[in-house]
Amino acid sequence: MGKIGKLIAVFLILFGLAGSGFGQKSGDEKKKSDKEERSIGGEEHDSNIYGVTIGMDVSTALEAVFRTARRKPGQEKPDAMKKEGENKADIRVVYKELPKGELQILFAGGKYVKEIILQYEQPIQYSDLRLPPSGDVGAALGGQRYDDRYTVGYTDSQKVQGVWWRDEKTDEGFQIRVIFTSTNRLKNSQFGSQKILQKAIFVTPGDEKAFASAMEKRQQ
Repeated sequence: MGKIGKLIAVFLILFGLAGSGFGQKSGDEKKKSDKEERSIGGEEHDSNIYGVTIGMDVSTALEAVFRTARRKPGQEKPDAMKKEGENKADIRVVYKELPKGELQILFAGGKYVKEIILQYEQPIQYSDLRLPPSGDVGAALGGQRYDDRYTVGYTDSQKVQGVWWRDEKTDEGFQIRVIFTSTNRLKNSQFGSQKILQKAIFVTPGDEKAFASAMEKRQQ
């Protein structure tokens, strides 16, 4: 275990976060199939944020952020932490001022990642991500192709904040959801709904029990 590993291990002990040893490769690290191709919208569509994936254990997730975000010595641990959920068993950690913005990771039972949220420092134009302009499969972005895996909708009936989401199956029997949310057009001009403010990845609603069961199996 290197210096980084030791520092993160101390953090795990101090804050009571359970997890496997630092640097240990666990079953949560899925291998991409040879046929899987990156979205034409680029790496922002990958089902991870700063290398963190759903189901990843604590030490592996913290290591991923440290290395992928290129944190410096002294920045091994998150900037904030709080307990939440039933019996305050879940733990949310926050990284502030990363290169892309603020990152939040929620660990189910303080053990495994079940939610990842990235608030972009600089909102991204939805067309730059090749997100579809509407749910119409015939829609086009100035003749360009777009990632047609997404369902398009809004967070409210006033249609002031757009959302794009897709579900992805895992090998462990549950699905994860990748979702992009736009800025509020009433607060950020009439074009606000065309800029992406947030990316989030979490267990698809309805698959929470399947996720919990899969995490239990890992401990057996």
